Amino acid sequence: MKYFTGSGDSGTSTLYGSAKRLPKSNPVFEVLGSLDELNSYLGICRAHAKGRNIAKTLETVQKDIFIIQAEIGSSKKSPVETITEKKVKELEEHLASLAKELPEIRSFTVPGESILSAHLDYARTLARKAERLAISLKHAPKTPTLSYLNRLSSLLFVMARAANAELNLKEKKPDYT
Repeated sequence: MKYFTGSGDSGTSTLYGSAKRLPKSNPVFEVLGSLDELNSYLGICRAHAKGRNIAKTLETVQKDIFIIQAEIGSSKKSPVETITEKKVKELEEHLASLAKELPEIRSFTVPGESILSAHLDYARTLARKAERLAISLKHAPKTPTLSYLNRLSSLLFVMARAANAELNLKEKKPDYT
């Protein structure tokens, strides 16, 4: 199997289902790259979460990100699966299930109480970046996809808190003095 075509050597690429070459500096490729980065980083999180309940949820999210990438990276002529309201609700249910086990929070927390929580917090920032970039596209994805990306950063924050709670680690609040 050949792992390259060489067709992108001139700094252009195509969207799935389109023959039109676009510069790799096109914002759509920035979004796709940020989603790829997020998905890879979620793999790191999942590897650190082996044996924990959140590992399965992280794997589901990774698969959903492929759907989002297909939605964003396909020409309008090529129908692809998209994120549905049902997927958004599933994310909300995972979030609510984890959050109910945690103490209420009224401030930011300083990331890094555990390896897993630090990775999840970093993944959260990557999710927020991907969301901002997706919103900035001229042809932004449909609302359920944007809602999904928005909920994902919240889920990752709650997962980071849950990872600390599982180890009985106390969250630290920022000191603004």
